[in-house]
Amino acid sequence: MAPLDFLSEFRAREGVNNHSKGKWYILAAAGLAAANKGELMPELYRLATVDLPVEDRKVVQRRIKEALLKGAVLYGIPRSGQALGPLFQALPPDEIDLYAPRTQAMNTEGESERRVKRGRKYFETLWTPGPAQGMIDRIMMYHPDHYLLDVKTIYEFWISDDSILSNIETQMCNTTLLTCWNAPVQAMWHTRGVVRYSGTLDKARFAQDMGLAIARQFDIQTGDITMVDDIVF
Repeated sequence: MAPLDFLSEFRAREGVNNHSKGKWYILAAAGLAAANKGELMPELYRLATVDLPVEDRKVVQRRIKEALLKGAVLYGIPRSGQALGPLFQALPPDEIDLYAPRTQAMNTEGESERRVKRGRKYFETLWTPGPAQGMIDRIMMYHPDHYLLDVKTIYEFWISDDSILSNIETQMCNTTLLTCWNAPVQAMWHTRGVVRYSGTLDKARFAQDMGLAIARQFDIQTGDITMVDDIVF
């Protein structure tokens, strides 16, 4: 059996034929990178783009690259590179998608203010306003540079940008990859975040189940995962 055959179950379970709306392949990309299986990214891309015209393939590619880029803030640049590198090498020159929303918006008027507001809103939605401010105050008390990197930069520039992946999709990717990353507490936080961003319990289960399936497939430890039905939302 090919290593990614198990993904057919998730593709069928999602039942979404629109390549620009499907979530199974972006969750798989995030989870495979976290599981240190980035060498399988070309095969995932092939499965997700079979029979699609070039412009549609670029949309899928864009979404996979965004999932891997956002995942880098959680599993690190090396894992991201080990997934993006094989994908880049597999792309024909006429199929390379160059959409770069952050780079393109960086010097536009008012972008800095919009980015700050967007990042703050995302952080407060994920943690709720009171606990979010308490967390910021605690970090600023003990380690201001930690705030600059792990809250301000990550949330303003990367996590909160919804030009490619919606906030729900981002939280689903985080759920899958953290489940595969042996970070059960953080996985619970971001699984809860799916619902706090108005995602359904079914979407939270889908993301969690994808992470657990990847972990089983590649014998990855997950720690003591809190299942969706046991999370206090």
